[in-house]
Amino acid sequence: MHSTEPKVSIVIPVYNAAPFIEECIQSLTNQTLAACEFIFINDGSQDGSAQIIEEYSQKDNRIILINQQNQGISTARNTGVNKAKGEYIGFLDNDDYIKADMLEILYSRAKLHDLDIVVSKTILGRDNKYIIKESIYPVDKVYNAAFIQANIIPDLLKREDLFAVWNKIYKRSLVEQYHVRFPENRNIEEDSMFNFQAFNKAAKVEFLDYSGYYYRDVAINESRKFIERDYFQRAVERYHFDYKNEIGLTINDGTLERLKSLRLLHRVFYLIFRCATDKNSPKSVRKAYIQKMVVHDDIRKIVAKYSPEDLEVYGTYQKLVLNIIKKQALSKLTFLTWIIGMVYSPRLSEMLRLLNKK
Repeated sequence: MHSTEPKVSIVIPVYNAAPFIEECIQSLTNQTLAACEFIFINDGSQDGSAQIIEEYSQKDNRIILINQQNQGISTARNTGVNKAKGEYIGFLDNDDYIKADMLEILYSRAKLHDLDIVVSKTILGRDNKYIIKESIYPVDKVYNAAFIQANIIPDLLKREDLFAVWNKIYKRSLVEQYHVRFPENRNIEEDSMFNFQAFNKAAKVEFLDYSGYYYRDVAINESRKFIERDYFQRAVERYHFDYKNEIGLTINDGTLERLKSLRLLHRVFYLIFRCATDKNSPKSVRKAYIQKMVVHDDIRKIVAKYSPEDLEVYGTYQKLVLNIIKKQALSKLTFLTWIIGMVYSPRLSEMLRLLNKK
């Protein structure tokens, strides 16, 4: 049993996670930093998840279980944020888990440099193996507000490397002072909305040369519904979102438009590749979805407006797709996706990632 005032609060939204929740819980209760609280928000689960958490809470009073009707991940997380008492607050997905020393390492670094946000590397489940997702910034260096505004805010706009909230801890006083919360009226980009608010007000941030968060393979299962859930339409909605007025960003309009355009186009690159390698949807459905993206007005306007350099298109695959969009060469697109689907393998996937970094 533990009674120390918490140094870190971890919020875990839970929805039908019975097959994985025990490993998630154990990774928390085994933390080398004992002064923590673990706030589980049972968001209307119907599979026994709540009962499992309740059993563990009887053994460890750091585990707090809050039951609520299903209201979605943003509301669940906000419930946990409102309940949290720790100096720092973090998040964990109910089917993921963390290394035993993660919270101690992040918290000790946060206290050493009085940081507003501390970021761990993520260990990603990909192609049936785990790989470390490297930081996009030099590690073990404290970045100030000027760097955040000049680099991190633009990167939040143009790429998805920083979107996740679960590999970070945030100073709770900052979260409370600026009422940083997840948007409950939107179904897209919940994590990035929280991060936009937090980073926009942060004075000191550090990315650690440390990998502590395991993003489990099962988390990919939901992404297999990318056509059904229309990830492209979600990307279009993000493209049209008014970040300056909604979040108070000070970035100039021209830069904002270019960064949003870049992210939308790169999302299309990704979704075309996913369609080409997907084995769960009928071929006709995948083909129609790809064509919908390529002929979409926003995509065509972006390609016509910006050069490949403006859009940071350097990879061989990306250049091919960009040329197809410019010429509306749908027959070539069909051939390209057929080739990708025929030769795709995890090894090829790694090769393509390397090619697109060159």
